Amino acid sequence: MFALYSLLLATLSAPSDLTSSDSILVTDFTAGSALEWIAVNDNVMGGRSRGGPVPHDGFLEFTGATNTQGGGFSSTRTAGTTFDLSEYDALWLRVRGDGRTYRGELRTDVTFRGRGVVYRAEFATDGTWQEIVLPFESFWASSRGRDVRRLVEPLDLIRIRSVGLMIYDGLDGPFRLEVDEIRAVKLLPEE
Repeated sequence: MFALYSLLLATLSAPSDLTSSDSILVTDFTAGSALEWIAVNDNVMGGRSRGGPVPHDGFLEFTGATNTQGGGFSSTRTAGTTFDLSEYDALWLRVRGDGRTYRGELRTDVTFRGRGVVYRAEFATDGTWQEIVLPFESFWASSRGRDVRRLVEPLDLIRIRSVGLMIYDGLDGPFRLEVDEIRAVKLLPEE
């Protein structure tokens, strides 16, 4: 097991505290970052939510509005990339949200009944800059909104094809999440 989040947040208090052996940068959204971010919203199934990534030099703004009539979700994710995160224990994100609950997402090549599986973990925001730690063991498998964690293989960190963010909190209205940096990190074992 890993140490409590409060200990982790105290230990991983800033990107400068993370050494190259403790973490790997997924993206920091600087002008030189090569990752492409795309939007996928509930309109793929007839919904009326809108939103997506707005890149800035140094951060990503994920913004839009959810509408629970016909879906209620908006998401953004990387495209055309692969990651081997098998040396690490968690995703670490520095974000400023609007008080709503978001999800970190990881995708591999796993499918369920011919459809892609996404591995998700939720996090709450409070309107301030926060450092979020999402242990990989907390990510659960979903396919088209259905919990399939008992029906598919566990998350394989060698086969990550996409990193993403989603809002699907059952609320209507505008949302805004700023993302400064995403890393894969090693966690401290409990003593």
